[in-house]
Amino acid sequence: MNAFGYFLHRFGSRLGIHSSERHRWTAINRETQILSEAEDLLGRLAWPDVKDLDELTGEYWQIRDLEQQQQVLREQSQEADERNETLKEQLHEMQETAEQQFQSLRDRKSKRMEAALGLMHDIEELKGWKEETKKKFLNLKSKIELMQRLGQADEKISGEVEKTESAMSKLKEEFSGDLGDIKAKTDQIEALEKEVTGLNQELVEGKARLKRDTAELNAEIGRLSKQIADLSAKIGALENTKSGFHFTVGHFLSNHIETRDPQIVPVLRKHRQLILRILYYRRSIAYNQRLTRVGKRR
Repeated sequence: MNAFGYFLHRFGSRLGIHSSERHRWTAINRETQILSEAEDLLGRLAWPDVKDLDELTGEYWQIRDLEQQQQVLREQSQEADERNETLKEQLHEMQETAEQQFQSLRDRKSKRMEAALGLMHDIEELKGWKEETKKKFLNLKSKIELMQRLGQADEKISGEVEKTESAMSKLKEEFSGDLGDIKAKTDQIEALEKEVTGLNQELVEGKARLKRDTAELNAEIGRLSKQIADLSAKIGALENTKSGFHFTVGHFLSNHIETRDPQIVPVLRKHRQLILRILYYRRSIAYNQRLTRVGKRR
């Protein structure tokens, strides 16, 4: 609120048109908060210029000391952060290389398991064929026995017996071959299973070795991360302390806006735009407070 607004409200009040006291206090509280923030900003901007002011020289040196402490901590934090990033890159490279090796082992394991499954399928087919062959063989054997009982002297029967015995001999050879194939494939499956077991062991040992090799890196990364967090907390604590001194500087200058002190005037002039805003809010708060008092008297 400016002077025109103040007199307008005073005139309206005389005519019975006035804002509620609650509205006035809301405006005062809002503008007081804005004024406080503006004074804090003024202190942050103007503190380097108050070195020679007797009233603020102590705050100047306090802020300067805090700035130097923060700079040291920031350099330490940056150094720790750069070291941490380097270690993280090393860790990532180690993990990436190990993962490629693990994937190669997993691929080999998968191929051998697929091969074993294929052999198992073949064995199941051979077993089915073996049972069929065995059934044919037994049928032919029964046929011979019946024909021999029916007539051994019958040339026709004798010829059929010879043909049947030849077929049985052929089936017997096939049966023996099937058994050999089943055994060979079973041996291959056992060999593949041993390879799979070995590959599993390589995976387990590789992961354990990676864990051992990266343990020191992980520990150092954790330590550096904690150090960075601690440094950040210290920098933040110093910043909070600085904020108090900034506000002291800004509040002092705000309270001396209309001074003619030759040491203070140049500082105020340097930050003229912000000073004008502070002056506006200080007067607006004063006008609202006066209107509140006028309202109470009525």
